[in-house]
Parts: sequence; C-alpha cells; structure tokens
Amino acid sequence: MTDAGNQGSVVTHLEGQSISDGRPTRVRWIVLALVSFASASAYLTRYCISAANTTIQRDLEFDDEQMGAIMSAFALGYLFCQVPGGWLGNRFGTRLAFAGISLFWSLCNVWSGIVSAFYNLWASRFALGVFQAGLTPLSGKILQDWIPLHHRGKSSSWIGASMSLGGAFTLWFTGWLLDREYGWRVIFNGYSVVGILWAVGFYWFFRTFPQEHPGVNAAEMTLIEASDGAAFTSTDQDSATHSANKRGADSSGGGAVFWNMLSSTSMWALSIQSFFRAAGYAFFVTWFFAFLEYAYGIGKLEAGFYNSLPLIAVVVGSLAGGLIVDFLWRSTNSKWISRSGTASAALFVCAFFTFASTWTAEAWQLAMVIAIGAFFSGIGSPAAWAATIDMGRRHTAIVMGTMNMAGCLAGVVLPIVLGNWFGEIRQSGSSWDPVIYLHVVFYVCGAVSWLFVDPNVSLDTETV
Repeated sequence: MTDAGNQGSVVTHLEGQSISDGRPTRVRWIVLALVSFASASAYLTRYCISAANTTIQRDLEFDDEQMGAIMSAFALGYLFCQVPGGWLGNRFGTRLAFAGISLFWSLCNVWSGIVSAFYNLWASRFALGVFQAGLTPLSGKILQDWIPLHHRGKSSSWIGASMSLGGAFTLWFTGWLLDREYGWRVIFNGYSVVGILWAVGFYWFFRTFPQEHPGVNAAEMTLIEASDGAAFTSTDQDSATHSANKRGADSSGGGAVFWNMLSSTSMWALSIQSFFRAAGYAFFVTWFFAFLEYAYGIGKLEAGFYNSLPLIAVVVGSLAGGLIVDFLWRSTNSKWISRSGTASAALFVCAFFTFASTWTAEAWQLAMVIAIGAFFSGIGSPAAWAATIDMGRRHTAIVMGTMNMAGCLAGVVLPIVLGNWFGEIRQSGSSWDPVIYLHVVFYVCGAVSWLFVDPNVSLDTETV
C-alpha cells in the first residue's frame, strides 16, 4: 500500500472508533465555520461597490472609466499584499493576523462610505484590498494547521463556496436595498459592522494551533496530526513547545521557498490558471451588474438577482468540487487526477457554456446559461486550494498568497479594460457579445494551464 493509502487507513481508523482519550472533539469544524463566515462577510465590503456602481456614478458624477479605476484599486492593493498577508500569519500567528485584518478592512469600508472625491474613494478601496489580501493565504494556513489531509478538498470547497455565496448575497441584497432607495453610504457602513463583530468573536474563540485550544482533546489532536505525519503530537511534548517550534519552522526558509516557487513549472502553471480563472470571475463581481443594466435595460432589482445566479452556481460547483476532489483522491491516490485533471476538465466545460450564452435573447436566459458554466468553474476552486496546500506544506500561506496574487493581477487589469470598453460600446452602439467571447478565452487558457500543474511537487525546503 502507498504512503497515501497508509495515511488514509490511519485517519479512517481514528475517525471510525473511540480512542483512549475519547472520541475526537469537533473544534476543527467550528474553526472551519468561522473561516467560511469570514470569507462570506468579507465580500459584503468587497463587492457592494459593484452593485452601487451606476448609483455612485450618478451621485458623484463619475464615468465608466473612473469607476473602472476605482474597482481596480481594490485588486491593486490585494495584489501587492498577498505574500505579506501570508507572512503575517507565519510571523504573528493566524489568530492575531486574521482578527486584525478583518478589523482594518471593515474600517476601510467605513472610509469608502464617507468620501466624495475620486482619489479619496480610490485610496479607500486600495486600502481595503491591502487588508483583505491576507484572507486567502491565512485561510489556507488555518486549513493546513487544523484540517486533516483527506478533508481538505471538502473544507476548501466550503470556504470557496462561502466566498461566492457572500458575493451573490451582496450583489442581490445591495441591489434590493438600492431599489428601495437606501443610500449607498448607509449600506457601506452597515456592512462594515459585520466584519468588526466577527473580528472580536474570532479572536476570543480561535487559537493559531490546535494544541493551544482548550477545547481540543488528544483524540482530535491525533486525528489532525496523523494525516500529515506531523513531527510532534500533543502527547510527545508540551503543546506550547510544539507551537513555538512549529511557528519557527513556518517562518524559516523563506528565501529558499521563493526560489523553489520561481523555478517550478507547476507553480507557474498554478499561478497562470489562477490569473485566467480570476479574470473570468472578475466580470461577475465588477461589471456584470452594469452589463445587465446597459445591455438589457433592466432595473437594479432584476440586475442584482441575475448577477447573483452565476455566483450561486459557483457556490454549488465549489461544494461539488470538494466532494469530487476528495472522492478521486481516495479512489485513485492520484493528486494529479483529483486536482489538476478535475479542474482542467471543468474549465473546458465552463468555456463551452459561456460561449453558448451568446445564443440567448433575454437577460434571464443569458444569466442562466452563464450560471451553468459558472458551476463548472466553481469545481476548480477546491482543486486549486488542495493543490496549493499539497505543494506548499509548511509554507502554504506563502504559496497560497503567490497563487492568489496572480489572480489579483487579473482583478487589477479587467475592471479598467472593461470600464473603458463599456464606455466605447455605449457610445458606438456596437454588440456586447465580444465581452462574453473574451471570457471564453480566459476559461480555455485556464484549462490548458492546469494540465501542467503537478500537485506532487513540493515547494517546501525540507520535504521531498
């Protein structure tokens, strides 16, 4: 039997029967729920501006090009601070780092809600991106520390689904509030309260490592560590010593791991797929709301509902993808099949349905067909998380930050490109279909990139 098979047998044994210290506690699942909620609530502050796009334009007398630059500002800050966001978790622990960034990104959204000048709004969205940049790498680090290997696909899918669900809810609910003439400034400030309350609750309950949490028993600790073959267990030595050693290990070897990433074909391919997958997704969370308003002449309530459909489909696809990733891993013991092969096939199917959406005539028809494609796009999300954790190991936060940084680059470019393009289309009265064709190309390129990702490649300096 392979090492992976032996690990799976050990974990199955631990989960399936009582251990001398009793059945495993379930603190790890509460932690997963907290991280998933943070992912969802972060998108309240991130995407409320997309639904309020045309409202802000009228209120502040901005044009499409200016709003494109403002929405790009978030992604620019997000891009620059992906790796620093992961480093914060390694240096100060995920407990302090995660609570801190949630508090500050919430305050940045309050800032967005009180300014009027173009550069002030741009700066507030840039700062919001800076503090939300740590969300994905810190979440990946928490999964690596708290979740057994054979549940990481499912756990990643819950986080990915929560992100899309948060985005879908934000676009629909913000459209609903605007339709009822709530001011966009009031909406922004209200959303900020959620992140502040979460930061307080998370810091009170969470601990960076399972060994530090008073609610984790020895059985749960053994279950978590057995799947990764951890060098320490809570029964081997004092948990505080373990935590100190592990935190030191996580922050060591930084220069070497950056060189390993730079020289790895798999890391480049993982980053390239992240760029193209994010480019496709960026449309739905920046300009799709306005696209529906402009191309079909519908109101905010309808646009918000139709805009939410692809994001809800991504949620369902992400959850299904987590189950598929875990099932294929257990069935084949192949990380390439369960990660790379799955994501590549899903993105090819997504590209087909995105192209097919141009054959429709009504807004609801286009949204439905695009949503089918988005379902398959969502399948790739847990595969990307699982592959990143597989390759990053001790340096998961840094590797996750690097992959996400590539996706952020798409988030910087696309809002500006689409903002300028939308202005030209509205002036010329030309077809909106080329906007969809561009996104078909994105998904095909992402699918091809996945073929070159080998999740068995380790970027850790001390593992093979």
